Parts: sequence; C-alpha cells; structure tokens
Amino acid sequence: MPKKIPYHRKRLGQIFLRDPLVVERILQSAALAPEDMVLEIGPGRGILTAALARCTHALYAIEIDAHYARTLQQQFASATHVHIIEADARFYDYELLPQPLVVVANLPYSMGMAILQRLLTFRQRLSRLVIMLQKEVAARLLALPNSSAYGALSVFFQYYAGITHNFDVSRHAFAPVPAVDSSVITLRPFPVLPWPECNEGWLFRIVKTAFAHRRKTLRANLLAAFPHTLTRTALAGVFTTLVLNEHARAQELPVQQFVQLAQALQNLCGMEGLTPALLP
Repeated sequence: MPKKIPYHRKRLGQIFLRDPLVVERILQSAALAPEDMVLEIGPGRGILTAALARCTHALYAIEIDAHYARTLQQQFASATHVHIIEADARFYDYELLPQPLVVVANLPYSMGMAILQRLLTFRQRLSRLVIMLQKEVAARLLALPNSSAYGALSVFFQYYAGITHNFDVSRHAFAPVPAVDSSVITLRPFPVLPWPECNEGWLFRIVKTAFAHRRKTLRANLLAAFPHTLTRTALAGVFTTLVLNEHARAQELPVQQFVQLAQALQNLCGMEGLTPALLP
C-alpha cells in the first residue's frame, strides 16, 4: 500500500522533509549555540521545528499556511520560547523580530528566491542563513566565474554574502517526492560590503544587461542596451581602464569587476532607465 501523502498545497510549493538524518545534518551545519535566536521559514509539519526548539534560546517560525500554523501553535502551546507566526515570508517585516537571528529553513521551492531576496534586505539583522533550496538553484548561487552555472543570480547573492555548500539532499527525503534533489547551503551576509559602495539598482541593471545574451560579448550586450548614451569609443575606454578584454563575456567577470564596471558606466549612461534593484 503506498504511503499517504500529507496535506499539502501545490500552489505554495509545499514539500515536507521526513528524514530525521537530514534534520540532524542541518543542525550540524547550523552549529547553533544555546543562546542563539533562530528564524525558521516554512515549518510545515514541524519536523525541523521540533529539533530547533530543543536547542535554541528562542525560535520564530513563519508559516503561510493557516492549517499548519494552527497545528504548530497547538503543538508548541506550552513551549514559551517557540513563536509560530502565520504570515507570508515574502512580505513580512523582519524588524518585528529580535536580532541577531540565525535563519534555518527548508524554503518552499516556488517562493525560495523571493523569500531569500526579502531576507537579504534585512541582512544586518541576520548572522547567517542555513537554507535548503533546489540543487540547481543552489548551484547557481554558489557558482564561480567561467562556469556554466554562473550568472546574474550568482552575482546578486555573492554581492551581499559569502556562500558555502554544506551537503546535498535526495528528493526521496521528502513527501510528496519532488522532481529534483536539494542542497543545503550557508549564506553569511557581509557586515560591511567588501567592495566600494555603488547604486545597487544601477549595478543589477548592468548585471542583468550583461547576461541578457550569454553567447554575445559583454561589449555587444552593453552597446545594445544603451544605444543613445553609450558609444563604442567611450566603452572601449572603460574596458581599457578596467583591463577588460574587448571580447570578454559576462560570465568571466567576478562580482568586484561588475561593481567597477557599473561605477564606470554610471557617469557615461547617466543611469539611463534606472529601475529598483530586482532579483535577476
């Protein structure tokens, strides 16, 4: 007889961790101290929540699904250090919580990137984030220049945090079983950015433009994006100053060079068509 699949809402990308050995490895990766305050997002059925509650000073768990929020509130009613919050983590005001927080979470696949981007806007309140994502997405966040996975997403997250890989998780550790495997990674937000300050909206506009057509050169993508304000001669001067090969492609540039490029182009283009810093 097949195992019964727990209540879940596909719209929310809900899958539930069921392997206690994976939970233990997540706790090992988090390396929590007794005085740590922890934020969990998407606790669902609570297998990780229960483990976190046993080893933390305070636990805040944000659950979007009213069914599971109520169930967890009942389960932890006598645990005064556990706070179950029914809310959408993509829009929650994390300033309502104490700091610093350690984030330990199995993020829902369909909302993972939006939640992670939201968390990074409150990065000064977070000491580290130990999170589970789809393996392919995690690989993009971790990717280094000159690799096939390196792209705008890599630059966006590596601009804000140092990222390390902890371990991979088989799809069979979940119910219902998803179509892909997962990875647990750690992000440590930089207390101070290791590169010069720049307009982040403009920076990420340049990054997205640079990766718009991966097979084209960086030079070609930039000229196509700013036909009215950027000339070939001016761009050649920027490349010479930054010691960039005229045939370089976006995937060859580390984060620091993207910051330098954005700063150099800011005056030339006047931040033409500037939009807010959006997730690539």
